[in-house]
Amino acid sequence: MEGSRLQVVVAESESRFRRIADSAPALIWVSDAEGRMIFANRHYETVFGAPATEMLGDGWQRVLIAEDLPSFYAAFMTAFAARQVFKTEVRVKDRDARLRWYRCEGAPRFDSGGTFLGYTGINVDISDGKLAEEELRRSEAQFRAIAESMPQIVWSSLPDGRHDYFNQRWYDFTGLPALAESQDWPSICHPQDREAVRARWQHALATGELYEVEYRLRRHDGAYRWVLARALPVYDEPSGKIVRWFGTCTDIEDQIVARQALARSQEELERIVDARTAELKAANERLLEEISDRQQAEEALRQAQKMEAIGQLTGGVAHDFNNLLTVISGNLESLLRRLDKKEIDLERVRSAAKNAMRGAQRAATLTERLLAFARRQPLKPQPIDPNRLVLEMVDLLRRTLGETIELRTDLAEDAWPIIADANHLESAILNLAVNARDAMPEGGVLTIQTVNRSVGEPRAADLDPDMGAGDYVCICVTDTGEGMSEETLQQAFDPFFTTKEIGAGTGLGLSQVYGFLKQSDGGITLDSTLGEGTEVCLFLRRSQDMPAEVPARTVPEAPTLAQEWRCRTILVVEDDEDVRRYSASLLEELGYSVIAVADGEEALGVMRESARIDLLFTDVGLPGGLNGRELAEAAVALRPDLSVLFTTAYAHNLFAVDEGGLPADAEILRKPFENAELAARVSALLNQADKEVDDVAEPRSVLIVEDEVLISILATDLLEELGHSAETAVSAEEALRKFGEAPERFGAIMVDIGLPDADGADLVRRLRAIRPDLPIIFATGHSTSELVAEHQGDPRIRVLAKPYDGHSLDAALRDLGMQAG
Repeated sequence: MEGSRLQVVVAESESRFRRIADSAPALIWVSDAEGRMIFANRHYETVFGAPATEMLGDGWQRVLIAEDLPSFYAAFMTAFAARQVFKTEVRVKDRDARLRWYRCEGAPRFDSGGTFLGYTGINVDISDGKLAEEELRRSEAQFRAIAESMPQIVWSSLPDGRHDYFNQRWYDFTGLPALAESQDWPSICHPQDREAVRARWQHALATGELYEVEYRLRRHDGAYRWVLARALPVYDEPSGKIVRWFGTCTDIEDQIVARQALARSQEELERIVDARTAELKAANERLLEEISDRQQAEEALRQAQKMEAIGQLTGGVAHDFNNLLTVISGNLESLLRRLDKKEIDLERVRSAAKNAMRGAQRAATLTERLLAFARRQPLKPQPIDPNRLVLEMVDLLRRTLGETIELRTDLAEDAWPIIADANHLESAILNLAVNARDAMPEGGVLTIQTVNRSVGEPRAADLDPDMGAGDYVCICVTDTGEGMSEETLQQAFDPFFTTKEIGAGTGLGLSQVYGFLKQSDGGITLDSTLGEGTEVCLFLRRSQDMPAEVPARTVPEAPTLAQEWRCRTILVVEDDEDVRRYSASLLEELGYSVIAVADGEEALGVMRESARIDLLFTDVGLPGGLNGRELAEAAVALRPDLSVLFTTAYAHNLFAVDEGGLPADAEILRKPFENAELAARVSALLNQADKEVDDVAEPRSVLIVEDEVLISILATDLLEELGHSAETAVSAEEALRKFGEAPERFGAIMVDIGLPDADGADLVRRLRAIRPDLPIIFATGHSTSELVAEHQGDPRIRVLAKPYDGHSLDAALRDLGMQAG
């Protein structure tokens, strides 16, 4: 019975030991008298991911780092032989193959008779402590590297004031051989300074205050030199206790000698100062005279630089305008010469007129760029979503850049709305993209990025110095092109400066962008490296208002026949007689009834007397006391349903109402304007309700002439979505056959320029030989500028750039008078 109870007690004891051991967060093990492991707790499985039984015997060796086995065996076998406690540290690899440190401790076990039974041990994870020790060693190594590189004496001490480190400068200065000899550092202070230095040091240790004192320190050759000692404590964050002091000793012997010399010779210095004051007064008077002369010279230089800049500007303008005037006057002279002949060659007359018109358009473009550079262009700032604006430009930019250049966008998801003129901002981005394209003749990458940027005071050195503090959205255009030299960078924003060949650009591109940004209260930065690329960043002010929903773009229908507007009356107010006569003649040619006057008072008289005025077309700047805005307000007061269209050639502060300008929503037509543009604007404002269209008595199909099947399908789908029917032809021959069968069946022809069997323009000429009034839409994947220029005088031709969308196609059809069935 006693034996059975003893076995039960032992079993319960072992079970209790296993439960306790298995619940412990450490590795607990037991070995037999031969040193083999006979028990491993469950924590082994948690750490190593294998059953604890696999650790028994010699199985535990497989988790130890092989390099640590010899040291472990040495510690264990030494203790084992002496039956003593042993302790060592080893590295293991855990279940995730991570390296961890463990401290292993074991104690011998004996039975009641003193027989050695083996070891009971525990292994504790000390990885965090090891990492902390490693970080401490690294930190101390960094401190020592910095301290040893300093020209001053650097030292540190423990919280009780005992020094535990001096850099090499200390030993070089004092001649002391080691740290131990330096502990009594007050002994090498000058006897007269020693007690004061010791008292100041003890006070700092007690209070934690800054330790700062000047005293004389004995050098290795026995000479004393003045030093400035400074030290600050380092605190333990959790406890707030001082854990270390770090200090320096700086040699100030020369400063002290100078200070003492100054004190000794104060009176002498005062005498010298009096004498020098008189000399300096005379020298100061001479300096003021020289400064005055220098200021005059600098002012003369500034005036000369201004005149040089004006000379460059006027020279560039004169050069470009002379070229344009040559085109205009030469073609007009040719036109007049041919009109004097008995038999007039209409084709040559038309060609001369078109060429003159091209020159005038180029002149208008140059004028607009000059206004942008001068910050005098009319802007209509409004809240804009910058990301949406960039994304809507992607198709246009891809067509502009060509196939060799990859276009990327990096748009901030949280980009703020901005306040800017959308059209001019698009023009600026397009201008930068064209410059980037020209800088990448072999191809490359162009990236457009948006990012929010808050600008404070003072501004960062890399920002535009004219920018004020506030929130901006930065639109950056970056290329991988040829880059700019430093000399080119300095002149990049100068008007008429260009690195392109003669005739390849006016040199107003970047200056136009610069002017737009300045006029928009924004900023611009330019960064470029020769051979690596260029980055231009536009900074636009953040808008506090959210952008309005953008309605689908529609183009108002322009009248094409005079009788459509026979009953409408337009009052033209223009003080320049030639412009007044020109405007009136254009409107009369369109079929309007026109009354033309020279000033606002006369215009109001007409308004009071005339039975009907449908639209007021007035210049902004008028003589006689009433400007365009004031006239419009008075006229609308007389006739609330009156439509108003302003025209101007120059627009400084055009929208500043408090300065007599126009409201932001005013309808404005920029001079010079064309017949088609005037017709479209007038048509939109009058909003006619009874327009008669000769060719819409019944719905007509659009004939799509396109050899690319997918594009043909796309065009058909778009037309059907817009409410039109469509037929297709894959070649000029098929188009001529279908059209010849029933010409009146088709309301318009949509022609690809590049067809497999003919040129698209040649096909159009053949189709128009059958039906001269046939509306045409040219669709092309190449540049549209030449096509637009070639057919700008034909009101029944429109040009679409591929890829096009439903909005642009619908606008072209409406422009040609085709309504959906």
